[in-house]
Amino acid sequence: MLPIIENDKPWVLIGFYQSLVKPLGAIGFILGIISIIGYLFGIEALYRPMANGPATNPLTAICMIFIGLGLLATLNQKNKKLQYLLGGVVIVITISNIFDFIFKSNVSTLITPFYSQVLLDQELGKPNGLGINSALMFLGLGFSLTLFHFNKLTAAQLIAFITLAIPMISITGYAYGLDEFYGKMSLLTASTGVAFSIATLALTANIGAVKAILSPYIGGRIARLQTICGYAIPSILGYLLVKSLNSGIDSFGLYVVTICWFIILMVSISAIFQERVDIERRKGEQLLSIAAMSDNLTGLANRRKFLDFGQEAIERIQRTHKQVWILMIDIDYFKRINDTAGHAMGDKVLIAVSQTLKESVRVVDLVCRMGGEEFSVILIDADIKGVELVAEKIRSNVENMQVEGWTNLHGSVKISIGCGLNDGNQTLDETLKDADGALYQAKNNGRNQVCFAQR
Repeated sequence: MLPIIENDKPWVLIGFYQSLVKPLGAIGFILGIISIIGYLFGIEALYRPMANGPATNPLTAICMIFIGLGLLATLNQKNKKLQYLLGGVVIVITISNIFDFIFKSNVSTLITPFYSQVLLDQELGKPNGLGINSALMFLGLGFSLTLFHFNKLTAAQLIAFITLAIPMISITGYAYGLDEFYGKMSLLTASTGVAFSIATLALTANIGAVKAILSPYIGGRIARLQTICGYAIPSILGYLLVKSLNSGIDSFGLYVVTICWFIILMVSISAIFQERVDIERRKGEQLLSIAAMSDNLTGLANRRKFLDFGQEAIERIQRTHKQVWILMIDIDYFKRINDTAGHAMGDKVLIAVSQTLKESVRVVDLVCRMGGEEFSVILIDADIKGVELVAEKIRSNVENMQVEGWTNLHGSVKISIGCGLNDGNQTLDETLKDADGALYQAKNNGRNQVCFAQR
């Protein structure tokens, strides 16, 4: 079985994607620092990007800082302990918040810096808290980073994929103006969550689904097209639908029809690409089949093809009551050519004989190289007179052919031919033995002649 070759095309996208880890991690880290500075100096715009909108809670900012540092630390294998510590802190913070959400406790408030500012914002009716969606997002990021450091790459990638959905839902809510979608997650937190999720996925870009999407081959191109269109088109249509419904225009029917046609379009594009792949596969199979039935040196059919073709021919004449003839051909004193002029000249003579044999028979007949200097010809629906003429034509054509570097120095190439008949009452092996016996007789009679098997 042939090995699968992965490196015949450069996987450029994987390298490019992995190069984003550092800048994305740095961006998230800087935004977390900016949010903390906003609390430290009382600059609300730094942690609440939209007036009266959700704020980036101090605990959220700390998670942003630690995840950003964790992503930057992945670039240096010496920082393993730091990576575990950062991921662990984020997991502890988010679990405490989830615990509060479930059991209505206040554990997370004990570790929340600038808590007085958080309370003041809440008293003024300004949302400020580490919401359950943000907690789940950072919990997923923390686990994904930790699993990556323990070399559990598949699990890390799966969690990162799931985590990416959370900030994307919030981003969609902001785009559509749907408060329920983003809840307490600020636009700053949602954007940072998207960046962190993408960066975490980039850490495992050389395996699994991410690797498949980034593949330089046609499957990867299809996946990238479907991923982009599969998200962009419905998102755009959804936005238009929400706006039209809010304005009193009922566009739901148009939305459904458009989505259906979009799906049909994607299926059609996939079918086009898949057909191209299938064409290449069929071509490859055909080339493999030809290679399996062909002689590498001469391009003639090989022994395997001879056996298949001969058996089919015999089965056919058993129905039509006609004849098949097998000619076994051997180059006389071929060893002398190799010994005198070398194997390269021997190969040159073999190729010339092969071409001469092909030119001496009909298209329906089959010329094979059985091995070494031995050839065979299967003549279809021929009588004995026709075979005599063809066999003598082959012998004469080979004797008269010119091989530069041999025939002009050492004289003509000669062959011996043995002919065996099959009228449907013999097996292929029996006819082959008859032709071999006739060839042996031709050599014993002095070579450079045609002999017919006697039955």
